[in-house]
Amino acid sequence: MPFKLIEATTRATAGLRLLGKDVCFVIAAVAAPLVIFATEAGATTELVLQIDSSWRYDSNPLRFTEDADVQAILATGGKSYTLQANDLRVELVQPLDSPETRLVFVAQLGNRNYRQMSQLDNIEYAYRMAFEWRLGDLWTGKLLHMQEQQLYDYLNGALTTRDMLHRTTSSADLVLQVSPTIQIPLALRIQRSQYDTLANSVFDYHERDVDVGVRFLNGGGSNINFGLRSAEVSFPQRTGAILTSLDSGYLDSEIYFASDWQYSALTRFSTRISEMQRRYATLNSRDFSATTAELRILHNYSPKTVLGVSFWSRPYGITDSTALYTMNTGTQIDASWRASEKTRLMLYTRKERQRYQYVDLTQGHLSTEFDQRRAGGSIGYTASPDVQLYVAGFRDQVDPSNSGVRIFQNTLRVGIEYTFENISGLAQRDGFRLPKK
Repeated sequence: MPFKLIEATTRATAGLRLLGKDVCFVIAAVAAPLVIFATEAGATTELVLQIDSSWRYDSNPLRFTEDADVQAILATGGKSYTLQANDLRVELVQPLDSPETRLVFVAQLGNRNYRQMSQLDNIEYAYRMAFEWRLGDLWTGKLLHMQEQQLYDYLNGALTTRDMLHRTTSSADLVLQVSPTIQIPLALRIQRSQYDTLANSVFDYHERDVDVGVRFLNGGGSNINFGLRSAEVSFPQRTGAILTSLDSGYLDSEIYFASDWQYSALTRFSTRISEMQRRYATLNSRDFSATTAELRILHNYSPKTVLGVSFWSRPYGITDSTALYTMNTGTQIDASWRASEKTRLMLYTRKERQRYQYVDLTQGHLSTEFDQRRAGGSIGYTASPDVQLYVAGFRDQVDPSNSGVRIFQNTLRVGIEYTFENISGLAQRDGFRLPKK
């Protein structure tokens, strides 16, 4: 066991040269004590180390419309880029007095080198620490803290400089087991987000969530939930005149029904339906109510093929100073096929209608609805138990419903992953071996 961990650490250190000296130092400082801790803890410790290096192409990373004068905006001949990305991922799970009481640490650190748009070069990271526990037969819970830094998800070409999103989440979950078939869950969450640029700072927000309900279990893997959720959101950087259009915050109140239903050995349904009311701090005329819905169906068509269907309809926040929110309704169909012991293929297609709630409804020339269509997939080939090659990509198209011009985006990613796991199957179980969409 120690020799395997030392060998994995040596290989990981060699691979870290791809990330650069500064990133290498940070990862070494984190990974070294984790490996030592895992070694001393014995065989019950679960450890996954992964290095991912990929080349990527994106035809429109800043999401320019078709008629945008890219030459004038960027002073370059095109709006596409190629990207070299390198990542290190770590997962450590340490059971304490029982398998249900454990410490979990998951982290990812990587650099992004944009060949044609060096202004977007950045380092992205994310980590999650959790303490999951059980006290007797009555109480279970989880304490979680998470931080992440990632490149801003560009909207329509309006912003061309680098902007990083920083998000911090802390939460506490408590579940009372009233009987073998009844639980009372309580969840508290605090989330903060912040952007680097002044243009997006008005979308920095603080959110406080409280969720309480009752859950009924049938003993066969299915459950039904009824609950109440309240979310208070504030935007601390909004001052002056902008408060008359975007407001300083709002309060969401939801009554919801959710269920996970194991219909058969092959089919599972996950559903969440709610009646939501939003109340703005001062823009009372923009208060609204909405029925939200989310549905996911998974069907094991064969031992090698899994089919999935998703549906959703709910409001989302948006980094657009002319809009309060969007109401998105969409569907997705996806399929995963294990063609052989070494090859796995995943395909999906998605269609979404985005309805914008603009702050100035007199701007009739603006489209209030957009249709987004995306199709993509990935293929992974396991060259050896610890090395996987993969190709992934998608094509995206956004069409205004009544005016304006379309947005097109095509991406392609080709990469290689090296994975060490001290217990066979951990990486597959936790999704480390599946290329992202």
